[in-house]
Parts: sequence; C-alpha cells; structure tokens
Amino acid sequence: MAETKTLSDYEKYIRTEELLALQKPVEACANGEEPFFQIMHQAAELWMKHMIYEVGRVCRHLDKDEIFEATNLFERVNKILALMARQIELTETMAPADYNVLRITSLGRGSGQESPGFRRLLEIPPDMWKSFKGVFERKKVDMMDVERKPHEHHELFRLMQAMMDYDELFLKWRYTHLRLADRMIGLRVKSLKGVPATALKQGTDEHLFPELFELIPRLTDEYKPTY
Repeated sequence: MAETKTLSDYEKYIRTEELLALQKPVEACANGEEPFFQIMHQAAELWMKHMIYEVGRVCRHLDKDEIFEATNLFERVNKILALMARQIELTETMAPADYNVLRITSLGRGSGQESPGFRRLLEIPPDMWKSFKGVFERKKVDMMDVERKPHEHHELFRLMQAMMDYDELFLKWRYTHLRLADRMIGLRVKSLKGVPATALKQGTDEHLFPELFELIPRLTDEYKPTY
C-alpha cells in the first residue's frame, strides 16, 4: 500500500499539489517549449487576478479620501504591471518555429485577447477614474491647479502621478505584446481568431485616463515656450 505523503504547512497553505498539477503533462506537450509557454501564461493570469483585487482596494480607499493608502497600493500595482511587461519578453527566448508548433497544435483558436484577466483590466478604468475624480470633487481642488503647484498639493500630486504611471505602464505592457507579435508571428498575420496582429497597435495609443494627459500640454502652453 502506497504511503500517504505528509504535506508541510507551506504546501498546505500555497496548495502546491493542486497548483503544480494544473500544467499539461510533459509527455503530452507538443514540444519542449510548451511547459514554459503554459506556465508563463498561468502566472500572468494570477498576477492579473491580483492586480484587479488591488485596484478594487485602491478605489475603496479613494472613496474614503484615504489618499496615502491608495497611492501606496497604486505603487504595488504599478510594480506588478512593470513585471508583466518584463515577463512577456521571456517569450522571445523561444524560436518562432517552436512557437508556431504550439500555435497550430495546442492553442486551438485561443487568443491572448480572450484572457479573462486582461478583459477585466480593460473594463475597470472607468471605475478607477470615478473614484479618483471623486477625491478632487470632494476636496474642491482643480487637477490643473495641482499640476501648476505640485509642491502645495504634494499628496494629490503623488496620487496623480501614480494614476499616470498606471496608464503609462499599461500602454507599455500592450506595446511589448505588440512587439512580441511582430517578432514571433509577424504583424501581417491574422490571429487564431482571424484578427490581424496589427490590430494590437490601437491599444498602444489609447490612454486609460486621457483627461490627465491633456493637462500636460496645457501646462506647457501656459509657460509660453518659444523655439
């Protein structure tokens, strides 16, 4: 009779047995690169799940005008976003020929655009903006005044910077994905959903919080630069 393994407290808490059983068996993989590819995407889904959770916490702090707490959590979310962009670069260690084997044998008609985490991240910016804007409305402070006098509104300025960092990092993340598609399959190729890879470019140009970025050229114009 097989001896039952005694799990350590760490294994029980992290649920390692279940977690490490979620990958496709190596012997069933299309090639030697598939375990890496699947684990990387599973890790990305976990990070996106946590980002969504943390953004919810940020919004709840903002709704209570707890700016310090919200800004600190924003910094964590932004570090995760930066990590996500770096993680995408790992895919470039695969040869395109090896990736194409996975693409035609294992992915079915799957696409990264179907990621539930990514889809949710595209949905939540309006909620983030509502909570963010509410702080300024309750404090009766104009965002442009904060840009003009950041040292007089340092707490609100830091919050604005965190929002802009999130926006910028999100665009960088999507741009890194675009460049990955260019390198691995080419931009003229259609995705497994029939969508041209060039369609990814649109997401690299659209700010999540355009109102914030519109303040910057206005501030520059007020200095009446001449060239």
